[in-house]
Amino acid sequence: MILLFLALLGQGEARQATGVKVGEVTDTAAVVWMRVTAKAEPDAGGACPGAPGRVRIRYGLREDLSDAKATEWKAVDPARDFTAQVALSGLEPGSEVFYAAETEGHAPLRGRFRTAPRPDAAAEVTFTVITGKAYKDLDDPAGFHLYEAMRKLDPHFLVPTGDTVYYDNDPPLATTKDLARLHWQRMYGLPRHVAFGLRVPGYWEKDDHDTIWNDVWPTMRIDPRVQFTFEEGKQLFLEQVPMGGRTYRTFRWGKALQVWLVEGRDFRSSNRDPDGPEKTIWGKEQKEWLKRSLLESDADWKVLVSPTPIVGPDRGNKGDNHANRAFATEGTEIRRWFAEKLPKNFFVACGDRHWQYHSIDPPTGVQEFSCGPASDKHAGGSPGENPEMHKFHRVKGGFLSVTASRERIVFRLHDVHGAVVYEHAPRR
Repeated sequence: MILLFLALLGQGEARQATGVKVGEVTDTAAVVWMRVTAKAEPDAGGACPGAPGRVRIRYGLREDLSDAKATEWKAVDPARDFTAQVALSGLEPGSEVFYAAETEGHAPLRGRFRTAPRPDAAAEVTFTVITGKAYKDLDDPAGFHLYEAMRKLDPHFLVPTGDTVYYDNDPPLATTKDLARLHWQRMYGLPRHVAFGLRVPGYWEKDDHDTIWNDVWPTMRIDPRVQFTFEEGKQLFLEQVPMGGRTYRTFRWGKALQVWLVEGRDFRSSNRDPDGPEKTIWGKEQKEWLKRSLLESDADWKVLVSPTPIVGPDRGNKGDNHANRAFATEGTEIRRWFAEKLPKNFFVACGDRHWQYHSIDPPTGVQEFSCGPASDKHAGGSPGENPEMHKFHRVKGGFLSVTASRERIVFRLHDVHGAVVYEHAPRR
């Protein structure tokens, strides 16, 4: 019913049961993800079947859209779950953009987002980081509590770090591409998630569960029940979120902040290979890009958002990330590089782990904040508190918020209802 309440604007009901996703926002551009659905609301099991149609965006700086421009009508693609991605350009830096996401013959959905300030603008920016959205561990039928908490916080953008859906262990097992798409439909058809997406843009990362399988690498032999490949899993992700073809990228938000997002699955060696200088999670090209762009940036604060931990600590039986012995050589290399080249204004935020923490790597001083899972029910698995590394440790769900201004950056860990449970606020 919330969908209808949001959408009833005189043309019948909206046919966008999976909402709108705005992403890849810069100071002058954005990408809007749209999808036409057969019905206004999800079916009883959460499915939102798609339907043919055309879409466009009307957008402007006035809430009533009296100054609106309109994109050309664009047909959704039946081969891509009846989705379309609409590029907006020529936007005003540091502005609030209002829009109507229109499907031909139906009521639109109305939303807004904020563009990034110019790179030299002294503006305060807040963003949030989440992970671990298992549908079976929902804490409210309307959607995760943290979406309502983040909506009230009203961040400039959100970074879902991956594990946005769980193909491999959230029933039903995604053995086909259609079942994989069902996971996305039911996750983004929830009323709180639709409402949040109409107010806050995002930069999506993927990890293992929303690529194809737990702890996956490109050449891994997948469960024989799964009828789509690793490469097809990559394309499914690009189909379901607003972005281009490259999943590692960086975005500037004024003079105070620049954020980097990395790809942890597409270029990695087998987790089972012997560790050594050639074993990698990021791959040579991505690692060179990351180092080069970090050094080129003159932002006051630099935050790397990683799908998986770089500092940890993690459990001893894991072999999937830079905090594990399985990738110790590359993990040590990059932590040392961060400490040497970016000693004062660089931090890591990570997803993947089902607990919250603020850790400092003893040899290098690199700091990492784990946002924690999307619900308390999904929390667990921590190796326990580590006095040598942890400044904070909590086995509960929630999210991370980061607020950057020229003078300081504030990292806050929140519980699922938004209450601050920990704060760290270094100054320049």
